[in-house]
Amino acid sequence: MSKYTDLSYTFDKYLGLPKGDAYNLYRDEKNIVILKRLAIVIALIFGITSIVHVFDKGVLHPITISYSVVLFSSLVFIFLYKKKIDLSNIRRYLFIFLVTILIIRTSIDIIKSVTITEEDKKENTEKIEKANKDFNITIKDEDAEKDSVASLVFFFCLMIVFFKLSRNEIVQLFTLAFGIPIITELLVYNNFSIWDKVASLIIALVFFIFAYSAETKRKKKFLARLDSYSKRHMETHRMKRELDYAREIQLSMLPPGEAKFGDLEIAGTSVPTYEVGGDYFDYFKISDNLIGIFICDVSGHGVASALLLSGLRSCMHLILEDTNNPKEVFVKLNRMIRKTQSKKMFVTAIFAVIDLEKNTCSLFNAGHLPPYKISGDSSELFKIRRHGITLGAVENIVQDMEETEVVFEFNKNDKLVLYTDGVSEAMDSEKKEYGFERLESFLNSKADKNPSELLDLLLKDVKDFTKETEQKDDMSVMIIGRN
Repeated sequence: MSKYTDLSYTFDKYLGLPKGDAYNLYRDEKNIVILKRLAIVIALIFGITSIVHVFDKGVLHPITISYSVVLFSSLVFIFLYKKKIDLSNIRRYLFIFLVTILIIRTSIDIIKSVTITEEDKKENTEKIEKANKDFNITIKDEDAEKDSVASLVFFFCLMIVFFKLSRNEIVQLFTLAFGIPIITELLVYNNFSIWDKVASLIIALVFFIFAYSAETKRKKKFLARLDSYSKRHMETHRMKRELDYAREIQLSMLPPGEAKFGDLEIAGTSVPTYEVGGDYFDYFKISDNLIGIFICDVSGHGVASALLLSGLRSCMHLILEDTNNPKEVFVKLNRMIRKTQSKKMFVTAIFAVIDLEKNTCSLFNAGHLPPYKISGDSSELFKIRRHGITLGAVENIVQDMEETEVVFEFNKNDKLVLYTDGVSEAMDSEKKEYGFERLESFLNSKADKNPSELLDLLLKDVKDFTKETEQKDDMSVMIIGRN
């Protein structure tokens, strides 16, 4: 059985919901699709009927106008379908649609009876007499009226069967299906005979029994399959809930996406590819003039990376309570990583300290992607290439730290861009990477934007490039600027 016919492939969305809510969601999803398809069918039927009546009765004939109004309404409904209808309001629109169709169909019959001319009556009588003579049967004008009511009930009941409705809704709609035509005939034609309505009553009863029993079986079958699926996938569903909860906790560990320290403005974000990720960014007020900036990327994906990342974050905050010396911070982080993992996972990281008084930035790069500096005076883009050994790769990184420190001026309107490989390695549907060239071109073209604007535009540019392609790596970006 293919995944398109096996409901098990879509049952994940129903797990965790009360059974009644799960079944209502299932029905509403089906009804949205059916409603659009039925609207298209009705548009086609009334479109063809309108064309026929234009040639037969003329453009301005009331019946032709009535069919044209139905056609126009159906087309408007189809075009506005996605904007107006969703799972939250499908029941309301479904009732409006069905009742509107019933009223329109009844109105057309009334218009036919009111606008029929003596010539039409004469033509109809001649057709009946010819049929009686050719086929040796007896047809009266009253028979056509009875057939009209029966066909109306049949048409409406057939539409009700198409949809996935509750038993209460079925009772209500079938009451309308038989009630409105009968009431209309009594009020408009002032003619009512229960014996003339036997055919319509039988039609409505047969469809009602079919729809009611089909709904009972459908609900029983759905709930049975939901129970079976829940039992088989209970552990998977529990793990998914736990991972979703872990994702919430991990995202809550990130600092606010925007912050200001004096004239320093920071904008940052982290987007995990899976439930939990291996990227992390943070910033710290070391003193009135010193601001620490940190970003890292744990090797691998998923739970293992997230666990190491959680420990690394906690360790980072504890280390900063003892020292704010960037070299000592990295040395202690390296020691922690070496002791708490199996030497198969590593961490690339950047720790920068911005001195607002001296207008400088001291930056240490432990195997991370090269950051960019945008000059506020010339809008020139500088790539800071120097980097050291990845954290966790070796036991002692003291000597390496001495050689890889980079100090540069960080003046008014300057910006510093830090990112993880989820940006540069973002792929489109053809497996082409976003790449450094595109990133640098983008930063050059938007050099005048403030950090928050630049971050939003960068994320949009990456999304426009990848479109709906599923990504394999987490994406984090920090942009720091001075105003």
